Amino acid sequence: MGDTADLETMLEDADFLEHCYRNVLVELGFTAEHAAVVASCVSDGDRNGKLTQGIGVFEIPVLLARTGTMDVTAEPKVVDEGPTWLVIDARRSSGQWAVSMAMEAAIAKAREHAIAIGFVRDFNDAGAFGTYVRMAAREGMMAIATNNSLPLVSPWGGMENVLSGAPFAAATPGGDHPPIVSDIQAIEVHDGDLSEAYFQGRRLAGPYLVDPESGELTDDPAPYFQRMEDYGRISDCLAPTVFGTPRLYAFNLFTEMLAGVINPGARLSPEIAGPPSYWLKPRHEALTGGACVVVIDPSHWMPVGEAGRRSDRLVESVKGARRRPGVDEIFLPGERGWHSMEVGAPVRILPAHWESFVQIVESVGLSIDGLRTDYSAGRR
Repeated sequence: MGDTADLETMLEDADFLEHCYRNVLVELGFTAEHAAVVASCVSDGDRNGKLTQGIGVFEIPVLLARTGTMDVTAEPKVVDEGPTWLVIDARRSSGQWAVSMAMEAAIAKAREHAIAIGFVRDFNDAGAFGTYVRMAAREGMMAIATNNSLPLVSPWGGMENVLSGAPFAAATPGGDHPPIVSDIQAIEVHDGDLSEAYFQGRRLAGPYLVDPESGELTDDPAPYFQRMEDYGRISDCLAPTVFGTPRLYAFNLFTEMLAGVINPGARLSPEIAGPPSYWLKPRHEALTGGACVVVIDPSHWMPVGEAGRRSDRLVESVKGARRRPGVDEIFLPGERGWHSMEVGAPVRILPAHWESFVQIVESVGLSIDGLRTDYSAGRR
């Protein structure tokens, strides 16, 4: 998708939304600890302007908990480890809990040994991966994180979804300026982008769909979109998606190398079932094949805080570059989200996601008005 600044959105209090997420998950059988972790991670997507990875992605843990595909009572466990690496088996728990655990453990190992790598397997969707690399940046460390998914994109030259809609995130610590956070997807459009375009009556940013009969490329999802009742993001599309460039194709395979190929016990993206509607029924396997996090503590070879000072110099050079006409300020990746979190600004959400969310709230016996009353009482 292209620039989302002009999309039709509504504003909501991020803390209130997180309160709602936590309460809905508890009603679905999550432990208080598990619900708090998932709610915090989903809220982080809202707070960082990820329109399809905040409230939009909340549908996924709800769906998987309802079907029993996610075991909401299971606790991820470290099943193997060495001084600089570990493997977590999530046992069909949430990706938010499992990847957070992997990042916390990798941070601890990197603090002692300079670098650490964590692998996660048998977990369900983990949402926005910028959430996890920011954990390391706050500790003065650099991190990268990725996972694979059900097949959501065709290989270069193909017209069948085989590869994942992988997220990829990286962050370095900041100093006086916020950390630099690159939080991207290794795919032109995923299911959330398609539903966003469909509900907004828009075309995609480029011809990233391939007609399954003719093989012709198109930017219009409407003829192929299959809306799922009661959901605002989860959807099927009859037209496979494609890469816009060979470079993104190569980058997508790089994420698979990390998340699947070198991850013991993980499934590769082509080995995960799809399309999204497959997961509307109970399944005995988790939605995601594998994840990888890497944490680097630069304080082992430079003074504490030096990486942040060097980052500040880079940020100031970038922001000080000559601007194009009409551009008031140059922003670094993740900068606006970081400032938004600091000031507690209201977050933007898509109306279709809000409508679906209200239905979810009501389906577990709660109400938006009741949750808002509880939230307001708790703030007094």
